[in-house]
Amino acid sequence: MESEPRLPTLSDRLEVLRRRWPYPALIMPACLLIAIFIAFVLPPIYRSSATIILEPSAVPKEFVQTATSYADQQFELVQRRVMTTDSLVELVRKIDPYPHLRGASEREKARMVSSATSIERVDPVTLETLAQSNAFSIHYHNPDPKLATAVMEQIVALFLDYNRRTRRELASGTYRFLLSESRKLSESIREMEARLAEFKAKYGDALPEAQTRNLAALDAARQEYDALQAQIRLVEQREELLRLQLSEVPPTLVAAVSDQRLQLAQLRAELAEAEKRYTPEHPDVRRLRRAIQTLIEESRNNPDRSTVKPDNPEYLRISTELDAVRRELSALRARAARAQQQIDRYSRSLELAPNVEREYAQLARDYEIAQAQFRDIQNRLKEADLAQALVEEEQGERFTLIRPPSTPTEPYSPNRLGIILLGLLLGAALGIGAAMLVEMSDPTVRGARDLQELTGTSMIAAVPVLLNREDQRLRRFRWGSIAVIYGLAIIIVSAAVVGASA
Repeated sequence: MESEPRLPTLSDRLEVLRRRWPYPALIMPACLLIAIFIAFVLPPIYRSSATIILEPSAVPKEFVQTATSYADQQFELVQRRVMTTDSLVELVRKIDPYPHLRGASEREKARMVSSATSIERVDPVTLETLAQSNAFSIHYHNPDPKLATAVMEQIVALFLDYNRRTRRELASGTYRFLLSESRKLSESIREMEARLAEFKAKYGDALPEAQTRNLAALDAARQEYDALQAQIRLVEQREELLRLQLSEVPPTLVAAVSDQRLQLAQLRAELAEAEKRYTPEHPDVRRLRRAIQTLIEESRNNPDRSTVKPDNPEYLRISTELDAVRRELSALRARAARAQQQIDRYSRSLELAPNVEREYAQLARDYEIAQAQFRDIQNRLKEADLAQALVEEEQGERFTLIRPPSTPTEPYSPNRLGIILLGLLLGAALGIGAAMLVEMSDPTVRGARDLQELTGTSMIAAVPVLLNREDQRLRRFRWGSIAVIYGLAIIIVSAAVVGASA
């Protein structure tokens, strides 16, 4: 009866290693020697580092805000501008970072410097990597520690010089731009002031602030006009009365008068009688007035027909009074005309007021906006001037070197201890794996337990392996050969390590 296969235990694994010990004993030292060889044969790479901090301005930001920026923007901008092939070519011309590469051009070496340089944000105190920080470390890798330091010093100088130059250019450029904008706004304000003055001169009476005054003036002008019209009517009545009186009084005291004067006197008498009987619009009244007017005009046009000089005192008094009344009437009519002109002017101003108010409000609003912009530009111009002075005095926001480059004493790479440990672990894994693989592929019965599992019967006794002299000699030969091989390997690896170190 066959027994079920038994799962291997830890003692079984150890027994396998005891039986197959040559595999780990050969593979693990071999891997270790190879790892040691690789670790010391690979050329050492030295890293020189420097740390720069974005130092804030010595003046608070509320006093000057022109020449300040965020750390992220500064780092990215400077890195993009400094770590370019064109910028690094000048560095390569000063210091050849790769003298062993004689066939490489300056631009190729500049690209190699750029690829061998790394930048990371760090804590300014502990120098540990920190995503949000105002400090950053620059690392440069080179096989020669002195060249690594020299190149690192030049890279730091590029960063600091570029930051100083760009801050000056930014401050001066900002000042020039703001000064130009200030001049443009000043000219624009002068033009707006001229337009406002012209507008006020043209529509002064129609401006919003003149509306109350216009209404009061219009009311006063209308009252004055009405009063003048009333006075004119009274004076016209006086004129008409005096004219009638004058027509009834003979101009001279002499009895003999011309026929024309007699006819005029007769017509005036008839007119006076008709006006007593009829209305002013009656045909007879109108006919008599026309006849009188005709005789008067004929008398004026033909002065020779009436050359007698008036000497009647009553006639002269009435004539003088009539002239005064007529002068008064002329003055009143002139005043009424001026009052009517004022009424028309104030009425037009009130009619134009809505449109004028809208246009004036737009002009005033544009002027106020321009004034506010000009004040803002002036404040920013003062800040830009102060920022420019701060940059010149190194008091503004700037890059400051807090850890200068130093010559490295130990190589940054390769990590020799890590390579050796990796070789040791790899050798152990390969040796144990090889032993297990050989054990699994070998069907040989290796002991009483295997035979008992194979036959299913119990064993009475087991005879151990007995080595004769020949077997012992072969075992000693194998061990000696292994020792010689490892000795030679150690010598070769040591020589290679010494040569690489030298």
